Amino acid sequence: MEEWITDRRIGTQTGLLFIFGLIVLDFILIAVMTTQPIGFVTFLAGLLIVSSLPAIALIVYQLASLARSGYSLDRNALTIYWGPIRQIVPTAAIQRIMLGTEIEGRIKQFRGWRWPGLIVGQGELPEAGLTLFYSTTSLAHQLVVITPTLSYAISPTDIAGFIESIKARYELGPTQELEQASTHPPFFDWPLWHDRLAHGLALLGALLCAALFAFVSIRYPDLPARLPLHYTIDQLPDRFGPASQSFLLPFIGLLAVLGNTLLGMLIYQRERIASY
Repeated sequence: MEEWITDRRIGTQTGLLFIFGLIVLDFILIAVMTTQPIGFVTFLAGLLIVSSLPAIALIVYQLASLARSGYSLDRNALTIYWGPIRQIVPTAAIQRIMLGTEIEGRIKQFRGWRWPGLIVGQGELPEAGLTLFYSTTSLAHQLVVITPTLSYAISPTDIAGFIESIKARYELGPTQELEQASTHPPFFDWPLWHDRLAHGLALLGALLCAALFAFVSIRYPDLPARLPLHYTIDQLPDRFGPASQSFLLPFIGLLAVLGNTLLGMLIYQRERIASY
């Protein structure tokens, strides 16, 4: 078996640059929040900070997958490694290998991640059809491995050597029959990721929580320094506190949204209606 590496330098540097930029932006936003009086501007700054965290997490995941990327080749199959994903392409199923320069046109209907030095996802290519991309270079510097059902765009650092090696193994023939397959962690296949109703309900909860934070932020400048925080059964205030404690209810709402979303995800597989 031969191992073929990818050139990860540009993709890694670009991803780290994105993360650095988001972190710098977050520090600027934190500075705005701590120097400006509480109001709608501070709410927007906080919202942007919270929104940046999932983006940073996703970029980190892509960088971790890129660090574990490569291709292996033997007489039976080409195996594409990309983080936790494995694409097994039997050599007997390979009909043709095209250079990226032979592809006329651009990638269409691409879905996935693409930045300088990284392209991961799926799209349509002229002459190749539906194509899975696991590459660290632009299309012109890729190899497109075509099978009857799918094509695979890859980018080994030694393209000429890779082509010669796969030709030699193709001529020798396989020693066993393998199925064309994709392996990945089971949670990748959860129906939850394609359930629009679940996505809509989760988004609605998040928007309502954000609206509550926005409402308190906008009203905050008009609040007295101390305000009633709790009332007796006779509707008389029995506990007072600083105006900053008016954010307690939105914060409780945030914990409720996070807790309910996590609980809904955990029970989704067993009881979908309850998860909704």
